[in-house]
Amino acid sequence: MENKADIFLEYKTLLFSIAYNMLGKIDEAEEIVQDTFLKWMDVEIATVKQEKAFLVKMTTNACINHLTSTRVKREKYIGIWLPEPLQNYAPDHTQTRFESYHALSIGMLVLMEKLTPQERAIFLLKEIFAYDYYELADLFNKTTDSCRQILKRAKDHLGQDTRRFEVDLKVHEKVLQNFLQAIAEGNMTDLIDLLKQDIHLYADGGGQTITIQDRRFGGAFPKPIMGRDNVTRLLLNIIPKFRQQVPDFSEDLTIANGMPSIITYSGKIPISLVAFETDGEQIRNIYVQTNPDKLKYFKK
Repeated sequence: MENKADIFLEYKTLLFSIAYNMLGKIDEAEEIVQDTFLKWMDVEIATVKQEKAFLVKMTTNACINHLTSTRVKREKYIGIWLPEPLQNYAPDHTQTRFESYHALSIGMLVLMEKLTPQERAIFLLKEIFAYDYYELADLFNKTTDSCRQILKRAKDHLGQDTRRFEVDLKVHEKVLQNFLQAIAEGNMTDLIDLLKQDIHLYADGGGQTITIQDRRFGGAFPKPIMGRDNVTRLLLNIIPKFRQQVPDFSEDLTIANGMPSIITYSGKIPISLVAFETDGEQIRNIYVQTNPDKLKYFKK
């Protein structure tokens, strides 16, 4: 018989991925996985028929309970709440920062905030981790028909936006490079062409700023910036000043949540992470993370 710790390690990456996609926070996901491990070590293994299913059920239920208890905290969050970005690779692409079985894009994690914790869990396990209805029924102590109904409600809440799962990384990176070039050149026409008419820009600062050499950076907008013209003016006004004023400024492409993104630094301190959603040709949403607590894993 395998050692219980070895069994857990076999599924640890999967459990972390489920927890992260459920919660949108790295430390909380790791705490859930660690708590699952401690409880698993107290389980009499002879009573467990399927170790993987048992561990997934423990992790998923813990996430559902956690989400239920933290809803009020998110409602009290200062400004827009965005999930904590998960860096798959360092900017030089030479090392993995997190072994993520599957980290959904920032846009999809934001979208899934529409769902109840149980809807989110069933949607993730069925659509992302390919669980069948019989497995879901076992995990949630429900009938297969009940699981089908919950999944249907989840999809109804998400509407046509479930198509956001289908992303061509090469196309995405090309759009990202074109965006950077348009900003660098201050080319309003090219930038406008890259943005959809109904684009939204979301920025999460968590009510915090960073002080570097007596200058304050960070912060965000209390509400989304909507519309191509508004977003274009904002970007062309703020980004050049930001680059000039931040001491020892640098920016890199990185892979966050499986997608090419832009990470900016002042020296070794991460200042912002910019992630996009595209339809293959234009940018439909921009997500800007400046909350220093959510960028701590991006330090050089």
